[in-house]
Amino acid sequence: MGIIDAYGDYEDVLRDIRRFTSLADGSDVLTKALLGNYALLDRGRPLEDLRNSIFLTALSRNSRCPLCQRAQVCALDHFLPKNHFPEYSILADNLIPVCERCNRLKGDECDREGGLLMFHAYFDEFPDKEILFAEVNVDTTVSIRYHLRRSDEIDNITFERVKKQFETLGLFDFYQMEAVAELTDQVDLYDETHGDFGDSGLRSTLCALSRGAERKGVNHWKAVLYRALSRNVEFCRGGYQKLLATPMN
Repeated sequence: MGIIDAYGDYEDVLRDIRRFTSLADGSDVLTKALLGNYALLDRGRPLEDLRNSIFLTALSRNSRCPLCQRAQVCALDHFLPKNHFPEYSILADNLIPVCERCNRLKGDECDREGGLLMFHAYFDEFPDKEILFAEVNVDTTVSIRYHLRRSDEIDNITFERVKKQFETLGLFDFYQMEAVAELTDQVDLYDETHGDFGDSGLRSTLCALSRGAERKGVNHWKAVLYRALSRNVEFCRGGYQKLLATPMN
């Protein structure tokens, strides 16, 4: 009955992990046995269908990694790492389809002392108030820098969890690289729009691109990028042309 009871406690563990220790704590034999269950999800093993159904759920959501919102899912992350809580090694609620990069960087991250966990893709909602911002600088190059800023509508604990997620997964640098690729791919559109409709036309286009990306969330990296570009007078005035000749930083 211990495993069944642990499954029933899962959401309580997420709410305050500091109050819980693993069912296998102190027992190497039990830990090894529970960790061995994960192999049952492999192809041709008894729980292959469970693994397939979890990935099918991700496919129905465009297969984007819920941690970085960018890369394709290809791995199963144990939200509560199986090395800390082996009893959850095959619990579907604890198995999150993610990309290889996020799975590697998250690793065994689990703050059992402070109780500060990252965002769970099934049980938590990322803040819907602006908390992620992009700073655009147009000089000899166009540079983009992402940063977090707490809104008065976001409590400190939620903000610290956001920071933890961004720092653990290196999302500031990752989104900067994605922004480089996005702007380079779209530079011809900016040039044509500005040539036909001027500064205001380009600003309107950037606003429209931001609104489209906001369907994925107000803090989606692409929505944040285009919101910042639309508000940057120098970029809309023709500063985007620096993209044509000089690599971005």
